[in-house]
Amino acid sequence: MKTRPVRGWSLRDTACAIFEDGASRLLVLRDGQLLRFDGQQAPEPVLGPGPRPLGLLKTTVFCIDGSRATLGDLDAREEDVDGLGLVQATEVEGALVTLDERGDLRCVTLDEERTVVAGVQAVHDANASSVLLSSASGLVMHDLATGAVLWSRPTRGTHGERITAATMLDGGGVLVAREGYAMTGDEDVVEVECWAKDALEWRHAHHDVVLGLASTSIGVVAHDQSGSVLRLTPEGTALLHDAGSGVRAMLDVGGELCVAAWFHVHGLSADGLSWTVEHPGMPSALSVLGSHLLVVGDDGNDWTGPEPLGVVDLEAEVVDVDPSELTAWVPPPIQESDEVPAMVEAPPSLVEEEDSHAWSAPSGLLDALTETAPSAEAAEENDDDLLSALTDETPSSVASTFSVGLGEHRQVRAGADGVAEVLLESTVSGAPSEGVTYAWSTADGREIGTRSRILVRLPRGAHRFELRVRHPDGRWAMDGVQVHVE
Repeated sequence: MKTRPVRGWSLRDTACAIFEDGASRLLVLRDGQLLRFDGQQAPEPVLGPGPRPLGLLKTTVFCIDGSRATLGDLDAREEDVDGLGLVQATEVEGALVTLDERGDLRCVTLDEERTVVAGVQAVHDANASSVLLSSASGLVMHDLATGAVLWSRPTRGTHGERITAATMLDGGGVLVAREGYAMTGDEDVVEVECWAKDALEWRHAHHDVVLGLASTSIGVVAHDQSGSVLRLTPEGTALLHDAGSGVRAMLDVGGELCVAAWFHVHGLSADGLSWTVEHPGMPSALSVLGSHLLVVGDDGNDWTGPEPLGVVDLEAEVVDVDPSELTAWVPPPIQESDEVPAMVEAPPSLVEEEDSHAWSAPSGLLDALTETAPSAEAAEENDDDLLSALTDETPSSVASTFSVGLGEHRQVRAGADGVAEVLLESTVSGAPSEGVTYAWSTADGREIGTRSRILVRLPRGAHRFELRVRHPDGRWAMDGVQVHVE
């Protein structure tokens, strides 16, 4: 398999997003911390734990609970339970476009903060001059400075529709992906539309819901919920790459499009797949720093450790390796300092009484040292007892049956994001409650957990998991389970 060199950096917690910050990048950890990464040194904390950051404007951090923090504050932050939370925050040139829980879209700069429009349902795209959003009026483009309507798309059908993706094009055009609500007629279809300022230029039907659109250096592309990456032209759609799972992030790096899906990042050129790198987590955020691609993600398993930062060298030659070597770059986890009890070198209980200094061996130890060997008659009796025990055919001499079960194959339904949370549990019999070891793995042999039960996040499709359990006496038992996510 063709790949690029990757360098790994261990993190104390899994990162879920990346902010640009001049010549460095800020990694957003699950516990709300921010780490600064300059591409050379290990990431360093610049904001303490607390409500998760959603956006950055110079040194001001905008958090999900509506609160704000300042870079450099390493103290733990409390959640503002009474505040008006943020839903989205998009950085544009010299400003931050935010959407709060009330539906107010605001433009925030260093000098002012103002409401652009109210009643917003979702923000699809934004730049320095305009914003594309969904509201009760449909899909609308507003001037970011005045709030004036620059363009609006007429709704279609009598039963309504859902805008699943939209983006602005250079020159004022708009790409739109829609899904009709009705079950028959022209509304029972998924379509992608390309609009000029006042007219529809083309419209193409597709067999699966389209979740992302972008105008890139390799052309206009879309991706659907099954993981297909499509090239769009006025003449039609063509499959560029099948990622096999829903795309979680896309980033244009000039001449190549980086697509994150499942546990991989794929580099796509205009001709298709060029290279693939593998991450131990499902990549959720991509960013470019110089000539390197930064990759972070979460494996969705609450019982495994933090996932690392992967740094892909985009200027290095593409090399061909065995697929089993794709994760050779993954660094070992950061080892937290453990408190090891000090060795007791002196006799116990050094108290003021002089008698306490006269430490003696535990009772029974001196007896054992001075005990005489048994007589020959006693030895013969013991041999007879041992032979009897070895030849005894009663059930008490047979080792108990050791087994593990994962239950019947399971069928679950995914949520609105196309992902289902599944708890995998095991039932072990014939083993003590302590001393048993567990090793969960996927169908391709990747280990994902070492507890008796694990929580995994799965996209639509069929997934197989296996569990190997080791008894304290060295015996092994194994079982597998199939999970189908609809």
